[in-house]
Amino acid sequence: MTTLGKCKLCEQQKELQKSHAIGNAVFKKLFKTMSGKGISLSNDDKPIQYSSDSWAEPQLCKECEHFLNIEFERYSLSVLRGQKGFIKSSGGISFINIDQSKLIKYFLSVYYRAALSSQKAYSGIRIIKSHHKLLKEVFNDEGKLPSCEFHIQLSRVTDMSDEKGFSDEAIKEIISAPFCRVDTVRKGSITVCFMFEGFFVEIFVTGMRIKDRHSPGVLKRNKPILFVPYIDLFSLDGVIDLMVENLDKYEQGNHFIKD
Repeated sequence: MTTLGKCKLCEQQKELQKSHAIGNAVFKKLFKTMSGKGISLSNDDKPIQYSSDSWAEPQLCKECEHFLNIEFERYSLSVLRGQKGFIKSSGGISFINIDQSKLIKYFLSVYYRAALSSQKAYSGIRIIKSHHKLLKEVFNDEGKLPSCEFHIQLSRVTDMSDEKGFSDEAIKEIISAPFCRVDTVRKGSITVCFMFEGFFVEIFVTGMRIKDRHSPGVLKRNKPILFVPYIDLFSLDGVIDLMVENLDKYEQGNHFIKD
């Protein structure tokens, strides 16, 4: 059954494809290691259960879906998965000779599709009209990002606890739905955060302070080298809070997971 509607990128009336904010390639890799399903954690009373839901819905036409996936997603996942080459050090990972502009557009395309989605996993993400228009122009190379908006910081997640309960491979199997942080000190400062492929992504929707823009992990369009620092899994409040809440569910028997 086809779905006809207005594409949320080109705005033409066309047949819409199932569109993924966090790409289907990310979910397919996870499901492959989990016999076709992942484990769904939620912040409500629903039990922990297996799920093959990849949070997709009809959003974009075939041409626009293909464009975002081929131009930005395919390249960016190859970088994140180490296929373009990287150097590990005690403090993080250095990616060499990469196109950070494509990485920026990729992460912004995740935010864009999540913000326009009606999927429950993306219900906490919104986009204002001016940003909606701006990002459409940026994706199509019809406009540039203002220097004061949309900075992105990348961190490699690892378990720094003494117990080392989570291996790096286990952490790569965690997909966190995007959530928002509001800076109470800098009023109006909003950051959209999510995690997949072992990386924690922070999109500073309202921009970073100038002094913070040179921090490790901040993407820069014209730089071929990106140093991504390690970050402790247990320092990620939005992620760990969800894991702790669901551990309580598990211990109380509120789950359908085989022991």
